[in-house]
Amino acid sequence: MRAERDPDPAVPSTTPGSPAAPVRFDPRTGQDQTPASAAPLREACAADLKEAMEADDADRIAALLRAVSDFALIERGVLKPGSRRAQQALRVARLSLAQRLIARHLSKPSLSPAMVADLLGVSVRYLHVLFETTGTSFSQTVTTQRLHESRRLLREKPQRPIADIALACGFGSLATFYRIFSASEGVTPGEYRAAGLQDSIAAEIRLQNSAVAVAGTPPGTSHLTVK
Repeated sequence: MRAERDPDPAVPSTTPGSPAAPVRFDPRTGQDQTPASAAPLREACAADLKEAMEADDADRIAALLRAVSDFALIERGVLKPGSRRAQQALRVARLSLAQRLIARHLSKPSLSPAMVADLLGVSVRYLHVLFETTGTSFSQTVTTQRLHESRRLLREKPQRPIADIALACGFGSLATFYRIFSASEGVTPGEYRAAGLQDSIAAEIRLQNSAVAVAGTPPGTSHLTVK
């Protein structure tokens, strides 16, 4: 069962073994060698910038805006790929693309550092270094995204079996999903879903009561109550 998510336009369609980003990493110099076009990296970075602006995340906006600007200078040949400033922009862009690749392949239990590193065309060690800058490891990032997606599906798909949701979010088994979800949320997936349904019903009743109050209560009728 695959997760219900639209393809990310900032992530090219890829398969393991085919680097998503045409930016090459030279292990001898520890620097990125940038060809004429590195569109996937630039687009991932720009997409993250758009999301950060929509969320009014000032810290991320500053770093991403600087990276997008520097990327344009790199592609125009104004900024040398080997410069410290260019290297920082490339790291930010590659991290953006790595996070989007995780989201794209979230439903696959086989999602791993090796898989994403292969798609990026970098070493596993370099990938881990990228995530170290965020204070969150690769595995923690994957788990966080899977939990976020599972919560969304539990809320929005009340009729969908919990086992299907677990598989759609990439959890290897239902037992693993229950263990990780319960540890994170303090309740089981079933309890989380039930609480969400109760909240939805209560919100609908409050909305109905508000509409009645605005229109005026007809004689002989009473407001709905929330238990």
